[in-house]
Amino acid sequence: MENLTIFSPNEHEPLTASRPHDDRVRALFEPLLAHQHILSQIIELKLGDWLGVSLLDLRDPKSVRENAIARYRRLPKRDILHAWDDELCQALEGRADQMTLSVLVTTMIDGFPRATISNVGAHVEALSLVVGDRSLSPEVLAAGTIRVWRKNRFPPSIADFLDECDVVAKGAANARRVVTKMLALDNAEDALVATGDLDEVASFRSTRDD
Repeated sequence: MENLTIFSPNEHEPLTASRPHDDRVRALFEPLLAHQHILSQIIELKLGDWLGVSLLDLRDPKSVRENAIARYRRLPKRDILHAWDDELCQALEGRADQMTLSVLVTTMIDGFPRATISNVGAHVEALSLVVGDRSLSPEVLAAGTIRVWRKNRFPPSIADFLDECDVVAKGAANARRVVTKMLALDNAEDALVATGDLDEVASFRSTRDD
């Protein structure tokens, strides 16, 4: 396979552009792992702590001014949160079409010595058949494959591979819960509009992010 082009199940635009054979794995997997990078940032920045935080009471914005400023400075920008939510939604709700599924599974098997499977074609077909019943997205399958490559010395059983995909899907779902909560908590901006502090605080955050 000298070139690789994979299409989304719902669109005509390719998920990955054609690339030379020696770069096909990176070209295939990197665009599909954005949700994993989001999860890493959420863990690194301890953003899961926001799950236990209550919304600000906007009935008296001045009384929550200090909390609103602190919250606004710590929360990721709204456009970033929406971009994260879009990526996580695609990972959780997308579905790999048959061609994409076949290429991803074949690539996963190709990452192991061929001698470990006597009939690669049959193994890929069986795994594709079972995975196809699970409505898994290309993003989850790609991240599941990375987990398999890191942990296994030999190709996994179908059940083991599905277990890894379940771990990935659970992580993406938890990450989306955090992002959804942070979007809800963004009423800190509304409080700062009411108190007249938004421009000054936004300027500080913009300088910090630069």
